[in-house]
Amino acid sequence: MNRDITQKKEVRRQQVEQFRIWLATLNAISKTVSNSLNLDKILSITMDKILETLEVGSVRIYLLDDGRKALRLVAHKGLSTDFINNPLIGSRKPGDGLLGQTLLDGETKVVDNTLQSGSPYVDLLIEEGLASVVYIPLITKGASIGVMCVSGLTPYKYSTEVVEFLTAIGNHIGVAVDNANLYKNTKKAYQDLREAQEQVVQAEKLASLGKLAATIAHEINNPLSGILNYIRLMIKLFSQNRFSHEKLENISRYLKTMESETARCGEIVKDLLAFARRTKINIESNRIEDIIDKTLNLISHDLEIKEIQLQKTIEPNLPKVKCDFKQIQQVLLNLMYNASEAMPNGGALTVTAHSAAGAEAFLEVVISDTGCGIAQQDMEKIFEPFFTTKEEGKGVGLGLSVVYGIIAKHNGTITVESKLGKGSTFNVRLPCI
Repeated sequence: MNRDITQKKEVRRQQVEQFRIWLATLNAISKTVSNSLNLDKILSITMDKILETLEVGSVRIYLLDDGRKALRLVAHKGLSTDFINNPLIGSRKPGDGLLGQTLLDGETKVVDNTLQSGSPYVDLLIEEGLASVVYIPLITKGASIGVMCVSGLTPYKYSTEVVEFLTAIGNHIGVAVDNANLYKNTKKAYQDLREAQEQVVQAEKLASLGKLAATIAHEINNPLSGILNYIRLMIKLFSQNRFSHEKLENISRYLKTMESETARCGEIVKDLLAFARRTKINIESNRIEDIIDKTLNLISHDLEIKEIQLQKTIEPNLPKVKCDFKQIQQVLLNLMYNASEAMPNGGALTVTAHSAAGAEAFLEVVISDTGCGIAQQDMEKIFEPFFTTKEEGKGVGLGLSVVYGIIAKHNGTITVESKLGKGSTFNVRLPCI
């Protein structure tokens, strides 16, 4: 008995080829999902693959909004503008129509022929020329998060294999949405953390400014007192109405002194305002000697009051550092003020800047004091947030933590050496340009 199985073999070959194409499509979509967190890009490529692989005319993808109160159309291809702009197509409540029911029960809905269907909103599909449609639930972690609608321009029998193929694609979309949401949440958490860090930095800056306020008040009060005395003296001269050559020379000298003292007050206030101002991080090339000098201008009067001798040594021709001027100034001010507080009865503050030994791409700023020093058991904790050895009410333990964070953000390092009763040395290493 002879049987012709040519046709059967051809059908089988076509089925194998179809499965191969489907597998390649799923593989391509899977790679896209794995390699990208851009949900719009993933959905666009996925819809293109569906249109290329199946004999369909359009694809719509709906996702639940954040409040889980409505399905929103987030991506589509192969549809007219009028159809897409229809409010019933752009948004649908869960449970409303086959689209909404698919979301609620998580089961696929198939309409082989829209002309013979009595489902809600089918007239909109007919007007668009869509003769068949399948609703695929998008599920991730056991929960429905959306629906994919695949429509044909002719009545179409969605076989079990086709439905399984589209369901597999829907699963990939679910993973992509989950990844995108995770990335979005992680990015937001990171942004919130950065904002919190910036607030801590600003708070510590204002705390440092508060410590300087009393000493700066004296710094400003001295020239203001001199100015006031000269003004009173000139008022007296004017009241006597006697302006000899000698008197005019005195008035000229008084005015010059008043000008210089007023300018000095202005510079002090200007430096304070510049330091206190909250600005965006601005990384650019800066001279470390300029940052050191600006910092010493803020703390010099405090050193004078406590009779602390300042020794500053700056190596000539140092390379510039790439940094935010105000943040590195805050680092140096915190370290210098800590050194000042460690020497309430006087001592020596040494500030040096030089190229780092054995590291051409870095320079070092070393701040040393002859103060009370740090106990050995506290050395490992001094950069931890809220750790402090100061008396209650004199510090919350954020200063050195902020310093460490700023230096780390600038790709630098900070180390400390200290002995009780001998003093401390902080070594800040910053990358050069």
